[in-house]
Amino acid sequence: MDNWDDLKFVLAVANAGGLAKAARGLGVTHSTVSRRLSSLEERMGTRLFERMPEGFVPTAAGEQAVISARRVEAEVLALDTRITAQDAELEGPLRVTAAQLLFQVQLAEIMQQFSERHPRIELEMIAANEKLSLHRREADVAIRVTDTPDETLFGRLACGQNRTYYMSKDFARRTRKIMDVSHDAAPLACVTFKWWGEGVPKEIRTRYPHAYISLVADDMIALHAAVKAGMGIGRLPCFLGDPDPDLVRVSGFEPSRYFDIWLLTHPDLKNVARIRTFMRFAADAFKAKSGLYLGQ
Repeated sequence: MDNWDDLKFVLAVANAGGLAKAARGLGVTHSTVSRRLSSLEERMGTRLFERMPEGFVPTAAGEQAVISARRVEAEVLALDTRITAQDAELEGPLRVTAAQLLFQVQLAEIMQQFSERHPRIELEMIAANEKLSLHRREADVAIRVTDTPDETLFGRLACGQNRTYYMSKDFARRTRKIMDVSHDAAPLACVTFKWWGEGVPKEIRTRYPHAYISLVADDMIALHAAVKAGMGIGRLPCFLGDPDPDLVRVSGFEPSRYFDIWLLTHPDLKNVARIRTFMRFAADAFKAKSGLYLGQ
């Protein structure tokens, strides 16, 4: 095997179980991963993966390559972390990952203001709904919406959140009679979030026994769009529903607690100047707009 780059491709395919996801993780094209893997197997004279219907499965030789790759990766990451931890300057790269929605609402603005103050820090936005690994240095700082931040990471609580039910103004006009509690026998369309459980939420069903699900979304941006398009009432974080001029709150439902917003980093990097400074700056910026997130 010629170099560490070969092992990186082997490890990426093993972790992902396929070429497409491995390519996304490496930041290259599907064809690049396929070509590099095939070229490596040809040079070594053996197959490293069996191409199965369910994905790429390491062969015996592939398992040995993966074990070596994990060992080399751990050493490289440990060295990188030790070197970065010694950096006391407010300069250099800073990779921040968060869900796209947070970038749209406030995080991009936070990063713009931070960049004006610290122009020698090279900011990178990594919009990803999946959780990138801070231990594997896939990002330097992660902003996550969670009540259970990873205990192996160093974190700052940015602010709490509330959520409640919203509908479009057009939907409210079309369903005025249905929304009257005296018409509890009428059907009411609801849109819901895939990860919040199946069926009509209990609090909706209690008030509107004949409510039904018109759409299930697996992404908060999609859920917001469905509510805005008038497909039904839906529960949204207050920071998303309240500022939208096309939406109104559904009366009779008080805001309820939603997940907190946390800033996280690798514990060995918490004192790196650019990371520490950014986390403090971002946490203060989120707290300054806590009313937006709490729906106050």
